[in-house]
Amino acid sequence: MPHFERDGRRLHYELLGRGDPVMLIHGFTNAGWSWMNQVAALVFAGYSVIVPDLRGHGLSDPATDVTTVDDLTRDVIGLLDHLALERVSVCGLSLGGMIALTLALEQPQRIDRLVVANSRAAFNDPATADLVAGWVEMFCQPGGPLKRFQATWPVMLNAAYRQSSAGRATFATWCRLAERHNGSSLANVALGMRAFDVAGRLRTIMHPTLVIAGEEDKLFPPAVAREVSNAVAGARFTVIPGAAHISSLDSAEAFNACLLDFLAD
Repeated sequence: MPHFERDGRRLHYELLGRGDPVMLIHGFTNAGWSWMNQVAALVFAGYSVIVPDLRGHGLSDPATDVTTVDDLTRDVIGLLDHLALERVSVCGLSLGGMIALTLALEQPQRIDRLVVANSRAAFNDPATADLVAGWVEMFCQPGGPLKRFQATWPVMLNAAYRQSSAGRATFATWCRLAERHNGSSLANVALGMRAFDVAGRLRTIMHPTLVIAGEEDKLFPPAVAREVSNAVAGARFTVIPGAAHISSLDSAEAFNACLLDFLAD
């Protein structure tokens, strides 16, 4: 099981394929394997793919204290150093998009192309504070991670995917994973997300940038995602019809077409 250590924590990752490197950064409460549809497409298109499990997620060690987006970004930088990768293209979804933006701002020399999917430039307004408070309360209950997953599943994926055989299989698998999640660890990551705000710095990003939104994304609607593309000079903005929050999963074919086209341009 490939991993590296940072500040005494074991952080899991996968490295597949050969070619120009692309890092895929997953969203909150997900794990690297949620990119399965993109990994296959990228590897067969001739890229190498790096897929980390963020701190507190997947096979990585728990987040034992409040963990900010800056902390998670430093973990990702540590992985790049561990792999001796000087420069990569990065695609992040939701929380992963926040990390991708922070990485582009803090280590611009390490980024080739930047893809920000179903994400936003700030997560510190009163509405999101109330949202996080509800998450934390649920995580602290017995079986909290599973309860939170089951409550948010209808919001995360569109109806067509949820009702498909692939969607039903994914739901069953993610239920088993949620049962193994550490509620206090996820609460620490959620609390750390409240400090995220790079909106005033986005105009300094000069990388080729693609911003992807899901037409049916209720958590981070297209108008919120567009604020990112409006602030980054020359950024492309695309809305995937019918996609919800995890557009890489419920609309994988359209997502992959956008991603591969942008990387190859």
